Amino acid sequence: MDEQIKAELYEENLITINEEAADELLGSCNVPIDQNETVIVTSIVNIDDMHRSSTLGRMSSEMIANRLAQHGYSVREIKMGRNIFVSEAEGEFILSRELHEIGEKHDVQGFIVGTYAKGETRQFANTEVFVSLRYVDTGNIIRCSHNYIVSDTDLNMWQ
Repeated sequence: MDEQIKAELYEENLITINEEAADELLGSCNVPIDQNETVIVTSIVNIDDMHRSSTLGRMSSEMIANRLAQHGYSVREIKMGRNIFVSEAEGEFILSRELHEIGEKHDVQGFIVGTYAKGETRQFANTEVFVSLRYVDTGNIIRCSHNYIVSDTDLNMWQ
């Protein structure tokens, strides 16, 4: 298969996977997320180094934020903010001990956060990345979560 066609199929697949993950996350909440109150979506980070993300971790977060906005949720853009650690190379990070303070400063009800772990590369198996996505309120309580797998992925883009 032509490399450009493979790349286009992969990109379409990644968008679909992340949009479906956002839909599943919204459907799993035990306490509804108020569409009229703001949420912040942070970069999906490496489970082995919570201060590190990747190209696809950051892009997945962007896709999830876009999907929430498509559903009518108020999503605060934080790349221009000063109170949240933003690294151009790594993304947006929030330490759990600061959720309440950041929530008050930005007037948000909660945060969409996530982690990822790369699966092992095997000769006859698909390459996979395991993603755990959560909505956490400003009291640091997980209100909904969804786990999913990104298959047939370029593991180098998750570094």
